This record gives sequence, C-alpha cells and structure tokens, in this order.
Amino acid sequence: MRDEVSARAVANKASQEALLAMAERYRSLPEDERGIVDQLLSDQLASDDETVRFDSLALIREFRIVAALPALRALAESLQQQQSPGAPYERAKVDRLIGALSERPAGE
Repeated sequence: MRDEVSARAVANKASQEALLAMAERYRSLPEDERGIVDQLLSDQLASDDETVRFDSLALIREFRIVAALPALRALAESLQQQQSPGAPYERAKVDRLIGALSERPAGE
C-alpha cells in the first residue's frame, strides 16, 4: 500500500499526499485488522530507507500505536550508533515519540 500511494503522490508532485492517504487507509481499517498493519509499521522502523521510517513514525504517532514501543526503542539504539548527520535529529524525534506513547492517559 505504501509503495502504491507514495508512487502516486510523487507522480502528482505532492509527496505529502502519500502520508495523508496512508493515514486515511489506516483509519478505514477494521479494528481486528489493525494489529497486522501495526506490526508492519513496527517492522518498517528497521528499514534503511529514511522515508519509510518517516512514514511509519508519523502513522505510529498519529494513531498512538503503543505496540510499536519495542521497535521504537530498537530504532533509538540503532540511531545512537549511527554517524549520519541526521541520526541525532531522528533519534530525538524517536525519543519524544517513545515518551509520548509511554505516558499514561489522564485518570489512570
């Protein structure tokens, strides 16, 4: 789905549309099918492609996919070891997302 939506958005010179379309598709999934997609999004955090990780992080944040926490922690560790210029910034974003997903909702 990601490849299809992304290719269409790039062809239309509107790459931001890809993320919106993926979010809309996720939103339309029946609850019992979301677990499969949640796992796929978690798996994509290990991708070498920053764009794939960006999209996955955005969807995990948008839909508060707590099941992704182990994969997020693994990504944070991996980014800590990387020497690329963008690694510290992506690590900070991942750390903020881990913090947000780890917070308990008010009243718990």
